[in-house]
Amino acid sequence: MMKNSCRLLLILIGLWMANVSLAQKTFRNPIITGMNPDPSICRVGDDFYLVTSTFEYFPGLPVYHSKDLVHWKLIGHALSRPENNPLMGCNASTGGQYAPTLRYHDGTFYVIGTNYGGKGSQGVFYVTAKNPAGPWSDPVWVGNWYVDPSIEFIDGKMYFLSPDNQGSFLLGVMDPETGTFVEPLRKVASGLGGSSPEGPHFYKIGDYYYIMSAEGGTGYEHREVIQRSKSPWGPYEPSPVNPVLSNMNCPDHPFQAIGHADLVQLKDGSWWAICLGIRPVNGKYQHLGRETFLAPVTWNADGWPKVGKDGVVQETYLFPNLPSHVWMEQPVRDDFDAETLGLDWTFIRNPAHSFWSLTEKPGSLRLKGTAINFTTNDSPSFIGRRQAAEDLIDVAATPEAAVVMCQAIRDYYQKTGRKVGFKAAGGVRTAEDAALYYTIVEEILGPEWLNTDMFRIGASSAANNLLSAIEGREIKYY
Repeated sequence: MMKNSCRLLLILIGLWMANVSLAQKTFRNPIITGMNPDPSICRVGDDFYLVTSTFEYFPGLPVYHSKDLVHWKLIGHALSRPENNPLMGCNASTGGQYAPTLRYHDGTFYVIGTNYGGKGSQGVFYVTAKNPAGPWSDPVWVGNWYVDPSIEFIDGKMYFLSPDNQGSFLLGVMDPETGTFVEPLRKVASGLGGSSPEGPHFYKIGDYYYIMSAEGGTGYEHREVIQRSKSPWGPYEPSPVNPVLSNMNCPDHPFQAIGHADLVQLKDGSWWAICLGIRPVNGKYQHLGRETFLAPVTWNADGWPKVGKDGVVQETYLFPNLPSHVWMEQPVRDDFDAETLGLDWTFIRNPAHSFWSLTEKPGSLRLKGTAINFTTNDSPSFIGRRQAAEDLIDVAATPEAAVVMCQAIRDYYQKTGRKVGFKAAGGVRTAEDAALYYTIVEEILGPEWLNTDMFRIGASSAANNLLSAIEGREIKYY
């Protein structure tokens, strides 16, 4: 039975390879793993920058850099000093830095967000920088309590858009130097029926002004909707194909709670969306938190967008029309031999320098216990990094490991005359994945290894995807 199943899979792979070009590079979601919720993105020339929420953690609002939309590198934080990130007194998970928006205008980067529940300055603020890696300015406090604010520069004006916390959206025009309103806030639109309208973004695309916003809370009914008007002040009409984005009607999908999106346009005219989502384990656990996902955007003839496949974010997509740019992988090990902590280390609220040191014992991080525990809204003796992988040890197959193993099998055969088989197991989900391993084995070991005794792929999901691709419909045979 096993041989027959493997033989079928190999036949399917062969059939598929006749129609699949390995030059069609794909990427896999999520693009930024671990807790990186509420992403916002902007493009500056050939570069992309992205910022996410951090709530009670310090430093706040990490800034990522990418050249290809897929591979991202942490380059700094918009809120890296206690002076511009007052967190003392804020509640765990419900306080701190909420839902930032990142934009670029006339040589300056802007990040606007909400600081909620701390003992210092609170409310809506924005910070600026000439270099997205920093330094960033002290906050300009806008002076209201609206969560999830957004800005957009259109026709020389800095528009400010925010929920009013009562189901509607307020729009005004702000002086970028002072944070004062030169055109006062006024109600221009309302939510479109889901609970908790939030996370709005404002765009002018063609002849229309668009308001795209999240609804349904941050749970499994999370979704993204859009509405538009010929005037920034309305009236706004909802899209007839809402929601723009949601996985809420796909209970078996590995991605859930998809929403809180932002749009970006590439130089080639294509549009992409980033959004948050979770990867539940056993139906309910989400130990990696809300992560950042990427999906293409298509526009219909009437000028309405849709994200992903009919609004559903998938695991894999064709790579954007951009040169691949992979950053040098950061080492997992930290020897603490630098003068400062790496960018990936984080504290709970504003850290007290008395409980940690890099200098008391050179080459070590020294922590000192205090009376502060995790139940108080203070700064405990804690320094940590976000978990970024589902497992601490990734046991899934990778093309790189397959190449090394096949080379070792070849060398062993040349020395001993004994043939050893190869099996790729785990992480093989798509036809492209299967075809790649097939090619690796063929190129390194030769056609004589391409049989069910010497080469197998342990991936039922890949077989299902292959069958579905050939039949043109969803098939779950294995």
